[in-house]
Amino acid sequence: MTEIKQLNWQRDNFENIEKAWEGDLWERKCLGIQLTNYVDRLQCGAVLALDARWGEGKTWFVRHWQKHLENENHNVIYLDAFANDYLDDPFLTIAAEISQAFKGSNEIDAEEIEDFNSKTASVLISLAAIIPMIAAKASMHWIGLGGAGEAIQEIYKEGKDVFDVASDEMASKVKEQIEKKIENHHIEKRTIQDFKEELSKLAEKLDKPLVFIIDELDRCRPDFAIRLIERIKHFFDIKNIVFILVINKPQLLQSVKRFYGYDSEMNGDYLEKFIDFTVHMSSESDIYDFEEVIKYQLFRIGELNSLNDRSELFYWALGLQLDKKFNSRELIKKLNKYALLRTSHQKKNLILLSLIMGQGPYANYHIFISSVVKKINEYLCNDKHLFMQRHNLSTWGSNGSSDIGESEWFRLILEKDLEITDTFIDKLLAAYENAKKSSDPEYQLSNVLKEVSIFELDHSNNFIKDWQSYIHKGL
Repeated sequence: MTEIKQLNWQRDNFENIEKAWEGDLWERKCLGIQLTNYVDRLQCGAVLALDARWGEGKTWFVRHWQKHLENENHNVIYLDAFANDYLDDPFLTIAAEISQAFKGSNEIDAEEIEDFNSKTASVLISLAAIIPMIAAKASMHWIGLGGAGEAIQEIYKEGKDVFDVASDEMASKVKEQIEKKIENHHIEKRTIQDFKEELSKLAEKLDKPLVFIIDELDRCRPDFAIRLIERIKHFFDIKNIVFILVINKPQLLQSVKRFYGYDSEMNGDYLEKFIDFTVHMSSESDIYDFEEVIKYQLFRIGELNSLNDRSELFYWALGLQLDKKFNSRELIKKLNKYALLRTSHQKKNLILLSLIMGQGPYANYHIFISSVVKKINEYLCNDKHLFMQRHNLSTWGSNGSSDIGESEWFRLILEKDLEITDTFIDKLLAAYENAKKSSDPEYQLSNVLKEVSIFELDHSNNFIKDWQSYIHKGL
């Protein structure tokens, strides 16, 4: 019976990180330490943006940075903005999270937190154009409305009465409320000022800055994401509180354009009005290799027996990644698709992986694999002369460089340096090269392609089409 290897799926458990920066494949710890030092030196409140593309590991970074900050005795809040974008106004969520953080601080007592909650409730009511609807949707009792004082209780009750009246009376009551807001505008301004002063007083008591990380802004409703950023700057720009907005900036600017009709290319960067400093996470695709990522993913899906195991498939996957430059999330998705469609034939799986990771702009499969082989050769062996000396090989051209072809180099590197035998990619590439020189190219190709064709092959022209058909049907 054929042994069936179990797929070892494990989801990231960011809620229970035991050791900060464990599994840090791209050396993000350095950035985390730099950001920590920067935050600790700030003499004012700040809104920082952590900008990176989708799939570049933003959430992994801020979750591990959160653990690092907690180890350094910082007060830290992590908020998944997408999980809260059902609300009309994010003010309540931000204030409630800060209130909860204060409760966990040894420097602030319960009575002070009650005062802060009371002033928060006052501001929330001031923000509401139609009080009862905001009260109904936001459930103001979550932040301790009971401590807000008799006047606020009265307004809240009046709001509930308005919400309960018949629809023909609603317009009149709403109009009355709006007129009252206009009359009391100076009072509302004082209410907001009182809130900021109370928040400032409490934040000043913290030994280290409160770091408020807001993630998943890219996935939120555009109006909620923009309003959240605006609320932070207008109400929470307080010394000793630092907000970290985790964003894909170009995508968020598109949201601004759709929501406001504001074109950043013509009118300047709208977000710079609210963000003090943007940290651009370096692109993995440009400066990092993915050897450890590929090794770990192939181990998870049972292609490698251990994390120290090596195979032609592993190095071929690395060569494909060097050619395509996927970010980590894109790469993992490709390897997951491969796991779904893999065959029991080791050589066929090399072809499958090639086509799942993409042929790209290349005119044909031969050019594609030639390009990949060249990149993996350069990665594995950047000094051919030293390689030849190390293995007592002496085949050299007149100009002092090796006259061995790229496919042969690939086979030699795997066999001599990595002790991997029975390679196939070099045979496949050699078959294409021989076919170009042959008077009967179909015969040269078919002998090799038939061995790794997914269906019974009647002509070499159908080789890639048959594989693509298999992939599309499987997905």
